[in-house]
Amino acid sequence: MMALLKSIGVLAALVCCFLLFTIVCLVAINASDRTKSPNTLLIESWLKQQPIATHNNGFEYTLTVVGTHGDNTSPDQASMFALDDQSRKLTRGFNAACIQTDMITCRQFLHDNDSLITAVIDAYKTNIAQYTRLLSMPYWQESDQFLAPEHQIKWSTLFQLRDLSLMTAIKGVNTTASNIDVDSVTVFLNKDTHFWNNVYHSSRSIMSHSMAFNALKQQLHFASAIAEEDKRFLTQISLWQVPFALTQTDFERILSGEWLFGRNIMLKMAMDTQIASTPIYKQWLAKLFIKPIDDDNLRAEYFVNMVKEPVSTDKSISLIQPEYCNNDNYLQQLWQLRYNPFGKILSCSYYETDIKLRLVNMNNEIEQLRSNLMVTQ
Repeated sequence: MMALLKSIGVLAALVCCFLLFTIVCLVAINASDRTKSPNTLLIESWLKQQPIATHNNGFEYTLTVVGTHGDNTSPDQASMFALDDQSRKLTRGFNAACIQTDMITCRQFLHDNDSLITAVIDAYKTNIAQYTRLLSMPYWQESDQFLAPEHQIKWSTLFQLRDLSLMTAIKGVNTTASNIDVDSVTVFLNKDTHFWNNVYHSSRSIMSHSMAFNALKQQLHFASAIAEEDKRFLTQISLWQVPFALTQTDFERILSGEWLFGRNIMLKMAMDTQIASTPIYKQWLAKLFIKPIDDDNLRAEYFVNMVKEPVSTDKSISLIQPEYCNNDNYLQQLWQLRYNPFGKILSCSYYETDIKLRLVNMNNEIEQLRSNLMVTQ
């Protein structure tokens, strides 16, 4: 019995020594960060932008009109555009009746809600003037610090303001409740298309690019409905006369912006762990296992390869996952995760989605809508 207890004690001591040795090795391995990789340096070169005057930057002006999701405690929040419940319900109804269906349904909605539409337009005419000014902005350039979840533009609010502006154009100078002023709508769509096409080819994140895609898609759906009765305005929207296309520069700009979005998230996470209220052991673990430069390198490897790879729906020729993402060999994966395990596990999530294919599919969708529309001329 004593011999058994002694054996168990020796075994427990060996296990403790092994665990201690493993911890010491992990601490030693993770003691320092990496240096920037060539891919990271390339991504940073894609991020460089020419300075633009604030008064010409539609992005900066949008921030003053609708704000971001991080503005809830800002003293300027009260002065920003926000619809009341009745007006929000009106814009939802307008979208359902005039953007997603046909002219018969749209005219009926305009007729039934004529008085309310007039009242809402009158109540928010100052804000509608702001959207008109926004459409005149020649540039759209997103600042680095706003590529973060807490600094996303209130897109739904901006789209509500856009709906009000489109309703204003629809009413034009006509007094007939169900009538549509096609000339006024043409002027609006020309400006609106130029603005959102500018955002589409200037956005630095998938979020803003997707919002521009949605705006362009809505324009084409609405135009298709009008074209059923009046085709003459189609030739007056200059941007609809040429195909929608994404260039290599578009992919570099959007995907490098996504890389920066990830960096800002990781930096905020690292800073949050170092506040005074955070337990000491959590601060120590964060300093040990969060490696900002290596995290940048891991993301850069994915995004640079994504930019360079041709677009394909064939999964067999998609980006090959790094060995540390391979779940087939558990021991090999553990060995690969000996350095910066947290960053590597997070980076594996990128390989689950083909972002470039997603961007191409969105472009193909609006291009198909544009082509179908032009056939009706």
